[in-house]
Amino acid sequence: MAGTHGTRSWQRHLRRALGTEHNALARAADRSRSRSLVLAVLAVVLAALLGAAAARACLVSAERRAAAAAPHLHRIEAVLVTPTRNTAGTADAVAGRYRAAAEWTYPSGQHNTGTVQLSRPTPTGATTAVWVGDSGQLAAAPRSTADLVSDAVCLGLFVFGCLLVLTACTLGLRLAGLDRRADAAWQHAWAELEPVWSGRAARKPGNGEARRG
Repeated sequence: MAGTHGTRSWQRHLRRALGTEHNALARAADRSRSRSLVLAVLAVVLAALLGAAAARACLVSAERRAAAAAPHLHRIEAVLVTPTRNTAGTADAVAGRYRAAAEWTYPSGQHNTGTVQLSRPTPTGATTAVWVGDSGQLAAAPRSTADLVSDAVCLGLFVFGCLLVLTACTLGLRLAGLDRRADAAWQHAWAELEPVWSGRAARKPGNGEARRG
């Protein structure tokens, strides 16, 4: 029942916005309100489309960057040369990360050293997998497809949310302005009608004197 009423209400707003409703009781403010609501709905749809477009563009761009970087990233084995230490007091400690010095050979015949991160204490001499670039220096691991999709979705939702807030604020200001105009028009009409409706206009001294004359 509520759904049917809501559908009819939106149909009425749409007819008013398009100027196809023939209702003598519909005021100019009512038609303006309907147009504002219909435009707000269209703005929400547009915001969703723009959010989806932003998410897709972000994902395509990220996938291209990942594809371009993939040939220059190499996963190799590094040997720990120092005991691991807890990174207490740093941001890594929250994730339970540990650090240790390690050494590896890449490219062929080139000896490199660096500090690597581990998820648990690991003894000296153990091996761990690391990602390096063409020069043999440590590099960030390539991001997974799930990470890329997650970033794209977050960007799309951010764009949609910003546009949605902008639409809501604009609609709120517009409806508030229409309400003020409608109230002012009602008060003006009542000020003219009320004396006649209540009979006070006929009881004015001027009117009585005129009749006695």
